[in-house]
Amino acid sequence: MSDAIAVALSYVIASISFPYWIARAKGVDLRATGSHKLGGSNLAKAVTPMHGIAGGILDGAKGFAAVVITRELGFPLETQLLCGLAAIAGQMWPLFHQFDGGRANATAWGFQLATDFIAFFIGWIPVIVAAVLRISVRPRPKRLLPLANLLSYAVFPAVIWEQEGVTPTVLAGVGALALVVVRRLTAGIREDLATGAPPARVLANRALFDRSELQERGLVAI
Repeated sequence: MSDAIAVALSYVIASISFPYWIARAKGVDLRATGSHKLGGSNLAKAVTPMHGIAGGILDGAKGFAAVVITRELGFPLETQLLCGLAAIAGQMWPLFHQFDGGRANATAWGFQLATDFIAFFIGWIPVIVAAVLRISVRPRPKRLLPLANLLSYAVFPAVIWEQEGVTPTVLAGVGALALVVVRRLTAGIREDLATGAPPARVLANRALFDRSELQERGLVAI
């Protein structure tokens, strides 16, 4: 029973959107600004980059704390991992924001960092490369970073699997990847399909680049 309560609390606490409330404190509604996403990236564009970094760190702390706190409280590994996944789900489908939250990039990375920091850093290599290319290359590649983010979620369980075989951590890593893909595919999908765009293109852009059809058409900011 205590394990179920821990998982439920992880979800509920993670349902608090720090970027949303930071923006509201500055008189900005993230739902009506930029990409309309409740995440650090949109916060950085809507307010300031420093506010975006703060929001991203707080979102990342959700996944990190869910694992570390339950570990310190003596819960079994499986419960720790479930709490981390619950925190990711809470960031994506928050109870306090009509079940429509952010993409949980930072929360998933926080979960990875708390679970296996070596696999996390290896998984972050494509993210670092993409970030460097985005800064140094002109014109700036706009699709590379979302693709690198997705790759990092796939590399994390792959690294652990290569060393240890199938473990609860590997399965949880695959679960986190699945949550990220499901969120990318489903968030606002009705509006995209209503444009009449080919469904295959819509789904591919969403899954690989986290890009909606409305963003593709310039109707919503990226």
